[in-house]
Amino acid sequence: MSLERLNSQYNAFITLHEIRGKDGPLSGLIFGVKDVIETSGVRTTAGSRILLENVPRRNALIVDRILSTGGTILGKTNTHEFAVGATNTSSVAGPARNPRDRDRISGGSSGGSAVAVALKMVDVGVGTDTGGSVRIPASLCGVIGFKPSYGLFPMSGVIPFSWSLDTLGFLTRDYETLWRVLMALTPAEGKKAYVRSPRTKLRVGVFLFNDSTKDLLEKVMEYFPQARPVNLPNMIRYGRWARRVIATSEGASYHLTWLRSKEEMYFPDVRDILKSGLSISAVDYVNALRLRKLILEEYISVFKDVDVIVSPTTRIPAPKISEVQGREKEFREDLVANTELFNLVGAPSISVPFLERDGLPLGLMISGEPYKDGVVLEVARQILAN
Repeated sequence: MSLERLNSQYNAFITLHEIRGKDGPLSGLIFGVKDVIETSGVRTTAGSRILLENVPRRNALIVDRILSTGGTILGKTNTHEFAVGATNTSSVAGPARNPRDRDRISGGSSGGSAVAVALKMVDVGVGTDTGGSVRIPASLCGVIGFKPSYGLFPMSGVIPFSWSLDTLGFLTRDYETLWRVLMALTPAEGKKAYVRSPRTKLRVGVFLFNDSTKDLLEKVMEYFPQARPVNLPNMIRYGRWARRVIATSEGASYHLTWLRSKEEMYFPDVRDILKSGLSISAVDYVNALRLRKLILEEYISVFKDVDVIVSPTTRIPAPKISEVQGREKEFREDLVANTELFNLVGAPSISVPFLERDGLPLGLMISGEPYKDGVVLEVARQILAN
């Protein structure tokens, strides 16, 4: 099947436009780049009618890095509008469709990148993650999705949702490709984050959010019989409120001019999220930042006793598009519930294919101490090797 025809069925790409890189360590690898990442001379729509004809004059730093190390970019992958959503149903290209079942969502907001990887249209999907936007579609589409520690990759040339939460992320079908990409693309000063633990036996903590994923816990215990429960009461009690105050306040700040002049051009669910940020007080924003510090201190203290935390990536497998459209807010709550807390603390976090429920994939999430990405990746490698 031709690439164009496959894309017409799954909406993985908003724009197909090949950009060839130089020779280098990533030669032979094909990338799909989320359409919030600027590409010189190739339109960057952010999945929005507002930027439908936007053609940047520069590349994002990550695009320059891909091309200079030998990667080839196939095009711009589908995204929930402005990366403000978890379902990838609100996009100028239409919903990105799940590779297992075209009637189901891909998850988002980096849904097109996950679909393109799962369908072998590309080897690597580049996405962004503010509350789970790489890991959620990885879980729902049955691929690997890695969110590095906050700040490990520069965000220059990436249309922001929330400056203090956004990270780049990568989706692949296998661990070896992910490692190759990280070694080539990570700035030199950031590579120390990939040092692996000197321990021969890593200590694993289990963090469950509710009882809907008991089947996942049982399988986790097969891999890690000595795993111990992890308790993060402040993160559970305050984390979601704090992250959402920060994200929506910063999102509203970036979108302020368009919200005043082009409000009707947004998809309703995206407009409502961004407008909610306009009503957040400076006091609430400051309190959210203070809580973030408290939660980070609690989170780091856990790693005296464990090396990584494992938890379900998503509570549910991919629902049908027809069930989600018009109810994006409701489904967003379910989809980000497990992932967003690790953005708040800037932690490295990876979703790996782990379980199937009713024939649909669900991921296992491995998260760690900030800037100890190598420990997280080592546990992911062990799981994927079994």
